[in-house]
Amino acid sequence: MESVSACRVLLVEDDPGVAQAVKDGLGQRGFTVRHASGIASATNLIDAGNTDVIVLDVTLPDGTGLDFAATLRRQHIAIPILMLTAKDTVADRVDGFRHGADDYLCKPFDMTELAARLLAILRRTHPARRHVIAYADVELDLVTRTVRRGDVETSLSAREAELLAYMIRHNETPLTRERILQEVWGQRAEDDSNVLNVYVNYLRNKIDFSADSRMIHTVRGIGYMLSRREPDELADERNL
Repeated sequence: MESVSACRVLLVEDDPGVAQAVKDGLGQRGFTVRHASGIASATNLIDAGNTDVIVLDVTLPDGTGLDFAATLRRQHIAIPILMLTAKDTVADRVDGFRHGADDYLCKPFDMTELAARLLAILRRTHPARRHVIAYADVELDLVTRTVRRGDVETSLSAREAELLAYMIRHNETPLTRERILQEVWGQRAEDDSNVLNVYVNYLRNKIDFSADSRMIHTVRGIGYMLSRREPDELADERNL
């Protein structure tokens, strides 16, 4: 199966409550969400290779989402944009489209509708994409949160899917515990020193069927790595 990244959202929203609700709601539906509270931080995070769609609030502390969308289009950044706003007149929607938005959703909104609109945008803008990412013989469907390895398919929890997706996207790279906790959980390592161990064991039970087929490796003194080869073997190869 073709390995295709999908469902990676950059949320640009300055309201902490709204941002957390969107991150939780989309995360439970298989999306990976990075958050920026303003235009400056969003500019630093935008990467056409790591962002499939932008959810952009109109009112931001350092400018307007409309102007930011227009700037992205002038820079020939074609990442699709869904605009969030409290205004829902025809003139407001037209203004959003004129500035480069691909869709428009009025606050307050239903999380199921937001997820459906994002998937619709991705289907329109990337019609050949499937919401599946893969490494070796491990395939993860980001929408249904199912992992397939060989002939075995298993359902994952939202957090298991987020962790596995992160490891697939950084395959054959030693990942520190601190980095994983920060980028997957959004927390410091000292906040919960055991939670990562628990979820790594969950994933091992679901995709590592034997010692000979192990994919999730413990890297001594560092953390974890997803690889079809042993960490020492990869390290020796890179040092050649």
